[in-house]
Amino acid sequence: MLFRVIIVLLAMTGFARAQAVWVDYAWAVEPAKEDRFFAAVDKFTKSDAFSNFEGRMLVNAQIANGAQPQNFSFAVIYEDLATFEATQAQLNGTADWDRFRKALAANGTLVSETVYTHVKGWGEINNERFAWEGAAARVTDPANYIARLSRLMDANIMADAPMSIDVWRVTAGGAPGVSHIVVFGGDSWSEMENFRAESAKNPDFVAAIAGMGKVRTLLGASWTRTAVSYGPLDLNSLR
Repeated sequence: MLFRVIIVLLAMTGFARAQAVWVDYAWAVEPAKEDRFFAAVDKFTKSDAFSNFEGRMLVNAQIANGAQPQNFSFAVIYEDLATFEATQAQLNGTADWDRFRKALAANGTLVSETVYTHVKGWGEINNERFAWEGAAARVTDPANYIARLSRLMDANIMADAPMSIDVWRVTAGGAPGVSHIVVFGGDSWSEMENFRAESAKNPDFVAAIAGMGKVRTLLGASWTRTAVSYGPLDLNSLR
């Protein structure tokens, strides 16, 4: 079947500068309808309406996300909020957009829509295919949390981290109680988990994680993998 495997996909308050926006559309698709669902995606990305898209759309398969019903998602990332609004305005009312939405609705169920605003990130992102781990959190002091995380990421113990890390603020939608999503991206989950296991032997790493625990509470985690991505936006420009 097409697109069998994928994503998770990440924030301090305020808009002091133009910040990237991630709109996540979570879908529940029955196995018998997957081919038709993703054929609609493929057709839309070749349409005139999509030809002016300036962001990046990651098509993701949910591997482990607890009790949530979605098994696929579209992570649509824009350079800033203004670009997101302009794109929506351009799409509304076009025949290509209407056909796309109707085809998706005929073959899947939209579970949720969430808007995130990028706060800070580290490490190289693979724009095409990546394994992702998403950590949902409630952050009580965003500035303190980002400062602590920045100190850890700048430390020597993280110099060889085989992953990217991005913090996103929940701006609209989202699960109750979740204020931020921290997204870890790497070539494989085993590589990321092995690095964490080794890092846990370092007392400085343990102390840094414990310190962050004073201002954030982890509420859940998910694993996803990107099957395919579309669009010209380089995700590393989020930095």
